[in-house]
Amino acid sequence: MPSEIKNATLDEARIRQARAHTQQQADLELREMQTRHGDEVARLQESHTSTLENLKGAYDVQISKEAEMLEEKLHEARLENDARVSAEKKAGEDEVAKTKLGYRQKLEEFRKNSEEQLEALRKQYQAAAEGIQEKARKQSRKEREMSNA
Repeated sequence: MPSEIKNATLDEARIRQARAHTQQQADLELREMQTRHGDEVARLQESHTSTLENLKGAYDVQISKEAEMLEEKLHEARLENDARVSAEKKAGEDEVAKTKLGYRQKLEEFRKNSEEQLEALRKQYQAAAEGIQEKARKQSRKEREMSNA
C-alpha cells in the first residue's frame, strides 16, 4: 500500500509538472507571437512614415496641380496604410486570441483529465482501504471468537 500511495504521489507530481510545462510553452508561444506582431506593426508604421516623408518631399518640390495630385495620393496612401495596419493588427489580435483560446481549452482538457485520473485513484485507494479495514475487522472478530471459545 505505501508503494501505491508513493506511485500516486509521483503520478500527481508528474501531472503537475506536465501542466506547468504546457503552460510555460503556451506563454512562450504567446510572447513570441506578440513580439512578431509588434515587429510587423512597427515595420508597417516605418513604411507608412517613409511613404509620408517621400510624399511630403515631393510636395515641397512641386507646387500647383502636381502638388494637389500628390496630396491626394498621400491621403489615399494614408487611408490604405491605416487600413492595412488595422487589418494586420486585427489579424494579429485575432490570432493571439485564437491561440490563447486553444491553449486554454487544451489546459482545461488536461486539467479535467488529470482531475478524473486523480478521482479514479482516490476511489481505488478508498476501496482498497475499506477492504483492508473489513479484513482487519473479520480478523479481530475471529480472534475474539477464538479467545472466547
